[in-house]
Amino acid sequence: MKPRLAIVLLTGAALVLVALAARGSSPVRYADLPGGAGDTPPPPAPTTDELDTGTAGSVVGGSFAALLIVLVAVTLIVVVGLLLSLGLHRRRRRAGRGGVVDAPVLDPGHAEASAILLRRATEALADLRDNRGGPPGDAVVAAWLALERAAEDSGVPRKGHQTPTEFTGELLTRHRVDEDAAGTLRRVYQRARFGTAEVTEEDARTAASALERVVRDLG
Repeated sequence: MKPRLAIVLLTGAALVLVALAARGSSPVRYADLPGGAGDTPPPPAPTTDELDTGTAGSVVGGSFAALLIVLVAVTLIVVVGLLLSLGLHRRRRRAGRGGVVDAPVLDPGHAEASAILLRRATEALADLRDNRGGPPGDAVVAAWLALERAAEDSGVPRKGHQTPTEFTGELLTRHRVDEDAAGTLRRVYQRARFGTAEVTEEDARTAASALERVVRDLG
């Protein structure tokens, strides 16, 4: 049952209890009602003091009962509301810990995508390590582009605003790849791709070490 519906039902029940209590608190006593024809003669009329005392007692007793019922109904509403709020809070914590994600959300085809990424990353690592004589920047670019093609073939849809590089980085994060390793490899790739700085053999070895960590995490 939805929380709001439960509270509305409890509020309605409380109002019904209040109405019933109000009907039961009438100051007129059944003994004071006039009898019909042929009825047993009424008992002697009570004195003024007796009427005042009986009426006052009836009013006080009825008011106390009504107040008690209202307090019980309000208490039930508050308790149920707190329990419902606590249940919602626990479900939200289990789903996302109040908006803070503890672990990446995996896609339905996680195992298949992971296998594709692992296979391509392993091949790219072998090519990067075996590069001899060619420009180190070209080898790094080829290694990262292999990951981008793997991400594209993984079956995970890419968002419209994402570049292939951004999508590949996000997909690696979803598969719990070390962010520092993926970031290092991406930075060396961008330097080689866009010529912002010269990529040396040392940079290629750094990229190879980062890619090795990516392969290990995917495996």
